[in-house]
Amino acid sequence: MRISKHPLTKTLLSAAIAGAIPMQAMAASSDQEIEALWQTIESLQQQINAAQEWKDPNSLIHMAGYADVNYVNSDEEDGAFKAGTFAPIFHYQYRDLVMLEAEIAFETMDDGSTEANMEYFTTDFFLNDNAILVMGKFLSPLGQFRQNFHPSWINKLPSAPVGFGHDQAAPNADVGVQLRGGFDMGAAKANYAVYAGNGVAAEVNGTEGEIEMVESPGLNAGGKRGKNVGGRFGMYYPSQKLEVGVSFASGKISEMEADGETLVFDNKRDWGFVGADVTWHSGGLDIRAEYVKQSIGELATSAAPEKTDISGAYVQAAYRFPSTKWEVAARSSEYKLGDISMKRSSMGINYIFTSNVVAKLAFENNNYMSNRTLMQLGYGF
Repeated sequence: MRISKHPLTKTLLSAAIAGAIPMQAMAASSDQEIEALWQTIESLQQQINAAQEWKDPNSLIHMAGYADVNYVNSDEEDGAFKAGTFAPIFHYQYRDLVMLEAEIAFETMDDGSTEANMEYFTTDFFLNDNAILVMGKFLSPLGQFRQNFHPSWINKLPSAPVGFGHDQAAPNADVGVQLRGGFDMGAAKANYAVYAGNGVAAEVNGTEGEIEMVESPGLNAGGKRGKNVGGRFGMYYPSQKLEVGVSFASGKISEMEADGETLVFDNKRDWGFVGADVTWHSGGLDIRAEYVKQSIGELATSAAPEKTDISGAYVQAAYRFPSTKWEVAARSSEYKLGDISMKRSSMGINYIFTSNVVAKLAFENNNYMSNRTLMQLGYGF
């Protein structure tokens, strides 16, 4: 409520004060005292307005994120508790114009030390209802799992599908600029993301003459490196709870070597990416599948001169029993790097305390490492 400083208002206020104060005290009052009372009321009004600013703020601050704790037992090692990951996500928004968002992942290492990683850090400009301009380090928009499904409270199993972990077939992050958004297309809703970024880098085993892995942590260095461009386009059909998407990217990849604490990039060669994903949800049934592939061109001057393909794929099904908190999940995944093929089959049962708190028990069969039993408590906040 705002009190007017109109002369009539001041006159009425003076009359009210006169009715509340004894006549002998009123006789001693003056216009200056009335003005002092008025200033006191104005000061109180300003304090009330300041206290109510939260009802219509210019800035909003919000924290979200996820965390998990684990127990892992394998055929070759005794079981051990794992502190897992704590990943707070911060949002700072100014009106409907711009938002800063960042995720920091804290992990406990085997020796008890703590490692912190900036998973992403961006400034997002809201251009209109259909487009957001994103600048900084962002999760790769290629595919679905890395950008949307990897948090422990969302992932249906305690581990990632092989091929979709760090430095495997699906790029993790990039540093650059991205335009993303969505729009209606009749019975379907489209979503899109296009980007240009610093891209990925290859680790080469000169002794074996082969590429060992492709790293994509969101490289923040220059050197002899070209930029990569690409994106993802998806269609969601609400009536069928079905989404299909395709991803693509192309550019250059350079070989990465460590020279002390400095990364050296050399031997640029062609690089390309293709991917496809599908998600379908009906009642308690949730089905997801995804395929990604990176292609690295040949280069005669490299220690690993031959063309190399790196691919990953998974098929996953989960079913929540009606009117219960129990859910079962199964997934088959494969990762191919040149002539190497890694396969993983996972089966698990989940207890869903709430939509953002889930306990998991899973059994994992691997052809490239020991089989494992995994337990996890995942919490999204």
